[in-house]
Amino acid sequence: MPRLAIIDRYIVSEIVAPFALGVGLLTFALVTGRLLKLTEMVVNHGVTLLDVTSLIGYIMPAFLELTFPMAVLLGVLMGFGRMSGDRELIAARACGLSLYRLALPVLGFALVMWAVSSWLAFSVRPWANSHLEERLYELTQTRATAGLKEKVFNRNFPGLVIYVDHVSPADEKLHGVMISDARNPSQQNTIIAHTGIIVPDRANRSITLRLFDGSVFGLEASFKGTHTAASTHVTSYKIYDLNVRPDEGIGGAARDPEDMTYNELRRAIAKGRAARQPDYAAETELAGKYTLPIMTVLFAMLGIPLGLKPARGGQSERFGVAIALFFAYYSLMRAGEALASRGRLGALAAMSIPDVVFALLALGLFLRSAADRGDQGRGPGDVLWDLFERYGRWKEAA
Repeated sequence: MPRLAIIDRYIVSEIVAPFALGVGLLTFALVTGRLLKLTEMVVNHGVTLLDVTSLIGYIMPAFLELTFPMAVLLGVLMGFGRMSGDRELIAARACGLSLYRLALPVLGFALVMWAVSSWLAFSVRPWANSHLEERLYELTQTRATAGLKEKVFNRNFPGLVIYVDHVSPADEKLHGVMISDARNPSQQNTIIAHTGIIVPDRANRSITLRLFDGSVFGLEASFKGTHTAASTHVTSYKIYDLNVRPDEGIGGAARDPEDMTYNELRRAIAKGRAARQPDYAAETELAGKYTLPIMTVLFAMLGIPLGLKPARGGQSERFGVAIALFFAYYSLMRAGEALASRGRLGALAAMSIPDVVFALLALGLFLRSAADRGDQGRGPGDVLWDLFERYGRWKEAA
């Protein structure tokens, strides 16, 4: 097998360390955003730490799909910035190595990350999202009793407000139950029971609240012409089953495009086009699987000319530049998603907007730097430093 040149191995080693640091920090930041919800599940729903760990594992592919491109930008920026600051790149170019040659190992590393990101987008994330949904259903069914707080109006299930006076720790039996069922606006019921239990139905992915010895107070609305009349009824029972679906009110059994595999997306798109009702969500998701991984290569090529420029704030300034560029890309991507999901622009064209903008920016900056026509005396963060200096002079004059 051909061996990499020493210069190639050296450049890749300079990129890998900040890349790995970026993946760790950025992934931790995204997971931290979910910690509040996960902590609530532990405290209020009786979910164990092992269950939380499994949920984080299923969420991780979606996080890595975003953090890999940004970490590549961060790695190239900091790696080339360090070599540029120590004049190593000047020495390499003085030895006859052009910027095109120095960019080859960066491009190779970016292509590997592009392949990994594409694998995550096409295969791993749909699988993980599907298993995440299944796991959440299981936790909702098996931990439903733990989620009910005593002497509190619980709103754990859509359309229901449940009050429980006491929950027996031994058998998880409910005592003193009152339920307000407003899932059907034209028929609202208030259910009172002496005792009750929760029976999970895994086959139908639902939960049954089995109540004993109580009454149902119903209010039904009837429409007669332009007038609305209401009738009430009271029914006593020995056993009353109230079926609840955790996904009730949020789309039923329809699958989210993010949970679909490549073939399922193609079938959904073809079905929508055949019925002349395009599935814009599925088309947008499929287009994003192609366009989002390209960001890895674009960020790598953009990081080379930006890394060559000086940074008065050191590596922290370059980190800030990487964050700013990522949010600029993310904003353009969201704008493209909005256009595609509303059918105002083709999905592939809309989702390609940020890639086209950043491709032009990266190509222009790289060609200027390769021809030594770039302004090497000023870095991308100098605009902010100039504003700070002007503000300081203004304060002194005032």
